[in-house]
Amino acid sequence: MTAETRGGVNVKMIATARVNAGPSPIESCAAMHCPGCGQADGRALWDVGDRLFATTDRRFQVVRCPGCDLEFQAPPLSREEIASFYPPGYWVGPPESDARAGGLSRATEAYRRLVLRDHVRFVRAVVERQQTAGTWRGLLDVGCGDGSFLDALGAHPAVGLDWSLDAVRAVRARGFAAVRGGLEATPFAAGAFSAVTMFHYLEHVSPAQPSLDAVRRLLSKDGRLVVQVPNADCWQRALLRSRWAGYDPPRHLIHYTTDTLRRTLEQNGFAVVRVTHASLRDNPTTLANSLAPTLYPPARAARGSDGWLGSLAYLGLVLASTPFAWLESACGRGAAVMMEAKPR
Repeated sequence: MTAETRGGVNVKMIATARVNAGPSPIESCAAMHCPGCGQADGRALWDVGDRLFATTDRRFQVVRCPGCDLEFQAPPLSREEIASFYPPGYWVGPPESDARAGGLSRATEAYRRLVLRDHVRFVRAVVERQQTAGTWRGLLDVGCGDGSFLDALGAHPAVGLDWSLDAVRAVRARGFAAVRGGLEATPFAAGAFSAVTMFHYLEHVSPAQPSLDAVRRLLSKDGRLVVQVPNADCWQRALLRSRWAGYDPPRHLIHYTTDTLRRTLEQNGFAVVRVTHASLRDNPTTLANSLAPTLYPPARAARGSDGWLGSLAYLGLVLASTPFAWLESACGRGAAVMMEAKPR
């Protein structure tokens, strides 16, 4: 049975043919409730695997809930299983001690600052608004990685939060505070921050409610959340279907669209005040990763094959992908969606 023949099949149906003993992936979806509304009769859209890092040969389903249209990954995974699908260096680039050394590293750093301009512009509007009003208390970047965004933004005080010890070290080497751990058990006081940013974090957690509850607690009275996720309603996904890199199985647990992200934020005590699909960092690279996943720099680094030739080939593909990515973004169908939201 192919992914195409599975699309639209009610996951409660029993497959008539089995290759191995035990439940098929489609059958195992039947016991999985939608992380958004709790409904249990989702419909499997695609059969997907780990094309970027090849950490596993297992196959997973992208399932859509008929009740709320939220898409999510099935079957469910334990925390230990999920952790095993993150290769070394996934959360962070080269060690910060090497970030300024060597031509390739310097070029990579310059490239990161360039493509982060949409993120910086969007968040800087929040920072400057609150600084002008005299309500600025600082920023928390959740899933901060190596701290490239904090460095490009340049706002103080700012704190990075990440599970990766290497990421925490890299952020501290850039001159920012950083804490290792999860959002739901941070050491910060209630109302400690004027802004919380979550770039490509929320799709990694399921359900979203505990994380968003934690953000509401950490935000000050006039605080703002800025969240960005892959947009499953983009043109890339419509064209490439199961090969769209934004699914990133098995690491992405929920696949948001612009509508379902807005609904998720509203259902968890936020009001959305701004939306953009502009992302020079994410939109062209998502298309490039869909077309040639083996060229993705972190994947090449994990294989020990990082170098100038692969980087130039990848850069060429990203540049070729940019016009299409810009057009879909301008039409509100970009491969990533970013929102500013305030607690209600």
